[in-house]
Amino acid sequence: MPMQGESMASPTAVAAKKRPGSRPPKPVKKTGPAAARWVVYSAPKGGTGKTTSCKNTAVAAARDGMRVATLDFDPQRTLGQWHELRRPHDVARIDHFEGSLEDAGAALAQIAPDAYDVVFVDTPPSVELFPEATKILLRRADLVLVPTGVGRFDKMSVIPWMEFLRDYGRPAAFLLNRVKRRSVSLREAKLELGRIGRLVPHEVPDIEDMHRVDDIGCSIVDVGAVNGADECLGAWYFVRHELGL
Repeated sequence: MPMQGESMASPTAVAAKKRPGSRPPKPVKKTGPAAARWVVYSAPKGGTGKTTSCKNTAVAAARDGMRVATLDFDPQRTLGQWHELRRPHDVARIDHFEGSLEDAGAALAQIAPDAYDVVFVDTPPSVELFPEATKILLRRADLVLVPTGVGRFDKMSVIPWMEFLRDYGRPAAFLLNRVKRRSVSLREAKLELGRIGRLVPHEVPDIEDMHRVDDIGCSIVDVGAVNGADECLGAWYFVRHELGL
């Protein structure tokens, strides 16, 4: 018991006296929100499903509780027009930005790095016409998804692109979409593409509902229990694990 007028020494002070020269514990560093992860959808050829894949995965991420933004570099603004039709009170929130590959740096700078968990980027065809801007974008990417169909000309376009991404040191994977399940062409495409790079283990089927919901600014993932929604969710789960989220 301490005598009257004496103060009780704290356990920390007592421990310090018992260990001469001991250092006080280091203060715990406070960390802010983690920087956003960037997923870039890119393929040299048009019509491979970049925009459709981008919006479906973005919706899946938003419904999974992620803070999501999309960035559209395509002058046709297909992704932007779709976003304008969305009704925020009915669907998962996605913030949208637009930019030009001619000033890729400024477009990327629009997005605060700690405001989002994931940023999904849609790119125009013929990205090889903007080599320096494309390299800026690829250096920002944590993952590059290369959407493709199973047709000969799709494969002829995306295989050299995947080889470039591999040589450039960027993590990438093919995303097969608009496929017919259990078809010979799908089986052959998986074998051919698998020799070159990784495949997202979920192929998105060719279904009419995928495009009908565009008219109301929705994704089949918003709708829920429809054909193809599970495959889009599966593609997002692959992305989430790749990003460590």
